[in-house]
Amino acid sequence: MPMRRSARLSAHLPARLPARLCALATLSVLALTATGGVALAQTQPYKPPPPARPTGIAPKGDFTKGLEVARPELDPGQAAGSEGSDEAFRAKAEADAIRKANVGGGHVLVKRAGSRLMLPTGSGRPEVFDSVWPNASGNNEGAYEDYRFDGLSPDREFFVVRATFYEGSNVYWVSRKDGTRYTMHGEVRPSPDGRFLVMANASVAHDFNGIVVWENLGGRLVERFRFSPPLDGISFYRFMRWKDGRTVELEHTALGDEITCHGGTQEALAVLTRDGEQWAVKDVTASRCRR
Repeated sequence: MPMRRSARLSAHLPARLPARLCALATLSVLALTATGGVALAQTQPYKPPPPARPTGIAPKGDFTKGLEVARPELDPGQAAGSEGSDEAFRAKAEADAIRKANVGGGHVLVKRAGSRLMLPTGSGRPEVFDSVWPNASGNNEGAYEDYRFDGLSPDREFFVVRATFYEGSNVYWVSRKDGTRYTMHGEVRPSPDGRFLVMANASVAHDFNGIVVWENLGGRLVERFRFSPPLDGISFYRFMRWKDGRTVELEHTALGDEITCHGGTQEALAVLTRDGEQWAVKDVTASRCRR
């Protein structure tokens, strides 16, 4: 029987094909017939394409897209607060600051997505601040953290972020170049030439109380001086002005002593001065009592 089927199939092949091709065609047809007319192909193992060779060039684009999902909140309306509340004031102030910073800022901008604040940096990775907004019932209120964009530094090299906690507050400068965070504690005042930054903050309890000086070295801040008044007496310093590139005038306030200023405060003019690489603070006028 196989011989007859082979003969019939060979008879239908064109006569003008060479004998060798006819034989190959006959064998192929026999193989199809033997397998019920289904061709069996050899399966080659899958080889994934080789990975792209790194170019060393950071890709362009908006790197905040995958981060725009706000963190879940127990009460989404808690952040906005009622009209006239501290939360509403901070939200409005931040919206104004973001709008001003984003004018002419290119395709990657400062963004707010619910409780998440995103700051683009030159490194390609945005710096992210996640606020914690407890619900209106007051549960977990001790975990309260609120981060708000406050604008750009005077030289526009840093983002300024204000933080409000359940107890206390803080100020951060974030490098627009590489995202480095610097804890500044309070309002920062640059020297006339921009080389030095001074901060004088007054706090009774939870925040930093004292004076800090940084030097700006090409966008990198290095702390040069830090002074905190002794804890045995309440003493505060308030920034007044840069007198020149090496002298800062401060207002010094302390609780009055029991003999000469009972129940009042003692006020004096103080100066923060730089001598070479050294900084020092001292009163330059006699204190006067104010009740």
